[in-house]
Amino acid sequence: MKKLTLSLRFLTVILFASIWSCKQGDPGPKGDTGAAGANGTNGATGATGATGATGATGATGTANVIYSAWFTTTAWTKTTVFGSDNFDFNKAAAGITSDILDKGVVLVFGKLNGYATDFGLSNNPVQLPYNVVYKSGALINTDTWSFITSVGNLKIRFISNQNLYSGGPATNYQFRYVIIPGGVAGGRLQSVKDMSYEEIKTLYNLPD
Repeated sequence: MKKLTLSLRFLTVILFASIWSCKQGDPGPKGDTGAAGANGTNGATGATGATGATGATGATGTANVIYSAWFTTTAWTKTTVFGSDNFDFNKAAAGITSDILDKGVVLVFGKLNGYATDFGLSNNPVQLPYNVVYKSGALINTDTWSFITSVGNLKIRFISNQNLYSGGPATNYQFRYVIIPGGVAGGRLQSVKDMSYEEIKTLYNLPD
C-alpha cells in the first residue's frame, strides 16, 4: 500500500513538473542595441590599365604662315663693292614685320631655270642661300644666290665671284618667300632653314 502511495506521489510530481515546464513565460524586456561592428578593410587597388596608343599628329595649319606666289625678277640693280659686282632685286613684302625679324623666320626659294639642264635646277626649287659652281673656260666660277630682309622688303642678291655677268642674271628666274612667325615654328626655327622646298610645302600645307 505504501509503495502504491509513493508511486502516485512520484507520478504527481512528474506531471506537475511537466505542466510547469510547458507553461510559456512572458517575453522579457528588449535588450540594449549591440555596438556597431568594425568597418572591413578596403580591398587592394587594381592594376593600372595600359596606356592607349597616341593619336596621329595633325597637319600644321597655314593660318599664321604667310607665303607669296612665285614671282620673276625684272631689272636688276648693280652695285660694285670692293671690285665685286652685286645684282639686287627688291620685292615688297608687307608680311615681313619687325616682330618677324626678331622672332620668326623668312625662307626664300628659287627656281634657277636659267642654267643648263645638266645642273638639274630646272623647276626644282632650292632654298636660298644657294651656290652654283661651274667651270667657265679656265675659270672656276661660283654664282651665289642669297637674300636680305628688312621691314616690308625682300632683296634677292646675285653675285658671281668672277664677275661673269656684266648686265646681271637673266629675268626668267623665279622666287617665292615663306614667312613663319615664331609661335608657329615653335622650337624649329633653325631646323626649317635646313629643309627642302618639298618638306616645307608639306609641313605648312603650301599650295603650288
